[in-house]
Order: sequence, then C-alpha cells, then structure tokens
Amino acid sequence: MKFAIALGGLVGFGVVYVMALLAGKTPAESLAQASIGSIVVGILFRWVTSIWIRNVKQMLMEKHRTAVAAMVEAEERKRQEAKEQSAKPV
Repeated sequence: MKFAIALGGLVGFGVVYVMALLAGKTPAESLAQASIGSIVVGILFRWVTSIWIRNVKQMLMEKHRTAVAAMVEAEERKRQEAKEQSAKPV
C-alpha cells in the first residue's frame, strides 16, 4: 500500500505540476497545486490498489474452491468406479 501511495503521489505531482506550468501558472503556484495533486492522486491510487488486491484475492479463492471441488468430484468418481468394478461378477 505504501508503494501505491508513493507512486500515486509522484505521478500526481508530476502531472499536476506540468499541467499547471502549461496553463501559464507561475512555478510557485504550480508547486502549490502539485502538492495538493500529489495527495489527491496518492489517495486515489491507494483506493484503486485496495480494490484491485481485494479482487485478486477473491479470484484466487474462487480458483482454489473450483480446484478443490474438481478434486473431490474426481475422487468420488474413482470410488464409484471401484465400487462398480468390485460388484461385477468375473
């Protein structure tokens, strides 16, 4: 999470600073706006990262559940086939 906030802050600072300079603001005004932009974009990156991490965890849990269900089904099928083989007369 700290990395996401730092990365977002860096991206936000750079983008807002350059855009403010291109809009004709003085470097001091651009610096003030970029400082605020770094905080806002850092918080947004944290929010997006937390959503992304939650979704990745959910996806991995669903894959695990599916794999376990497939293993249980295969084991049950083996038991059923073994039962049928032992029940058949020779």
